[in-house]
This record gives sequence, C-alpha cells and structure tokens, in this order.
Amino acid sequence: MIFKDRNKPQEIFQLESLLQRTSSVQPQFSYWTEKLRRITAGYHGELRVDSLWHEIDLPLPHYFIHDLFIQKEKSSHQIDSVLITSRFVLALEIKSISGLLNFDPQLRQFSRTNKDGSIDGMKNPDDQLRRHEKWLEQFLFHQWVKLPVIGVIVFTYPSSVVQSRAGNRLMVQASGLPHLMDRLLEKHPQEILSKKKTELIVHKLLELHSSKPLAPLGLSNSLLKGIFCPDCSDRLLSYRRGKWRCETCAHCDPIAHLGALLQYRALVNTTISNREFREFTGLHSTTTASKLLKSTNMPFAGSYKDRIYAIPELFEGMESI
Repeated sequence: MIFKDRNKPQEIFQLESLLQRTSSVQPQFSYWTEKLRRITAGYHGELRVDSLWHEIDLPLPHYFIHDLFIQKEKSSHQIDSVLITSRFVLALEIKSISGLLNFDPQLRQFSRTNKDGSIDGMKNPDDQLRRHEKWLEQFLFHQWVKLPVIGVIVFTYPSSVVQSRAGNRLMVQASGLPHLMDRLLEKHPQEILSKKKTELIVHKLLELHSSKPLAPLGLSNSLLKGIFCPDCSDRLLSYRRGKWRCETCAHCDPIAHLGALLQYRALVNTTISNREFREFTGLHSTTTASKLLKSTNMPFAGSYKDRIYAIPELFEGMESI
C-alpha cells in the first residue's frame, strides 16, 4: 500500500520557468539546461522504480512512503523511498547515472567515468544512505521498535556499470528489485510487528514529513517579461475581454496569470505588488492588474495603494506544477 505518492520536484518547474524567461545567449543558459535534464532524468528514474513495485508480490504487511522529507533544526533527510514492512524497513537511494561508477571506501569518494574518459566527482550515495539509516534507526528506537533498517542503492540506467563497490553496501539495478526482495524475505523470515503496529509506525513517520521549501532565485531584471503562449512559445499573450489571448493561434486562457504568479514566486519573490505584477506579465492597466490580483484571493498586507500579496505554492484547483 502506498501511503505517500511521489511528487514532481519543484526544481523542475523553477528551471523550466527560468529557461523560458532567459535568453539562450545568457552565459548560464547551458548550465541550467543540463541541471534541468539531470533533475528530470532522476525524477523519471524514480517513477520507473515506483512502477516496478506493482510487479513484486510482497506476502506481508508493507507500506510505501515515496519522497520522504524530514526537516530538523540542524539537518534534513530526503529519502527517495521508504518501504516499511512487518519484518524490516528498506530505504532506497535511487540513482539515474550512466557510465562507469567507482566507490572509494577509504576516501569516501564516488565518481563516474564518461565515454570520453572524463571523470565527474559526485556526492557519495553510500554516505547519504548511512545518514538516512542512522536517522531511521533512531526514529524506530524512540518508538520502541526493533525493525532492522536496510539501505540499498538502486541504479535505473542499464548503462550504469559499477567498477568498484562501496564495501558491503547493497546495490542493484532496478530490474533486479524482485530478486533483491526475495533475498531479503528469506533473510528476515520472522514477523516482528503486527499489521496494526506496522501501520502505526508509518503514520508516526508521516507526521514528521514536511514539504521541502523552494527558495525563490531572487532574479528580476534579467528575466524576459510577459506571459508566453503555450502553443506558440515565442509569442506573448495579451489580456482582452476577460481572457489572455494569443494573436497568432487564437489560444485563450482566463487564468494564465496564475501560472505567471507561480513563476514569479519561483524566480523572484514569494510576494508581489501591483506594479511588480504589471511589469512581470506585461499588463499596462493598474485597474486590470488590481482586479486580477483580487480575483486570486491571495492573502495581502497594506493599504490599497501599497498592497503586497503573498503568492501561495499552488492555487486551488490548479494541477500540481
């Protein structure tokens, strides 16, 4: 049973918005493009792993929590997937990385060798899992539960070739998950918790989950202004007769400004004034801008002339970004 689905990373929306509103000649355009590619590939890899669980028959009480984020005062834990069963807890670190992969257990380094021979140093997923395992063990200890915690690195690309391993760390290609689960069930044959107690542990863990905050990039002057047509990506929409309209393809949208507000939140700031709204969307009329801002029901502070609106993470009725 899935207790928490996986959400699309907010960084994808932020980077897509940034690239849409940045000239391709900007020095960092290629860097942002590559960053978006990597994050998107990682997300799709996680989805592929999620789909594999539907093919695995687990004959015991079990519950999935995907994309678990725990924020503490001095540290945080973002675990790709946690499987809580009545026999053990499984923490997954999912990696969508191609190339020849090498772990150095002494130096605690992790690197990838590309086809051209170049080497990329990366965060060591073994160290990431060690942190997650330790935290989960402490969490279970405080719940008076003695479930073993097992961490595994899952590679989603068949082109990922591990040349040197990370000690005894469990690692597997995504296609090998069914075999891994057979091994774990054989190694842990005894039921430790009842179904009711297992569910209770899941609820306790979910109580600690919070959404990972997305910090605005603080950009403004360097961004392209206006609201872009989704069908003619290089065309801007104009607001006429209660709708945003494209003069080229006749696309109409009465709430296109909501998406623009979310882009502003991701790229510039979490609050916006009438003047900032007009500058960002290309509106000229102060009255029209005020009417549109009021229609969003966003919380605000200040009088009519200097009113500042707080942009939410998502507007009610809109699909997840």
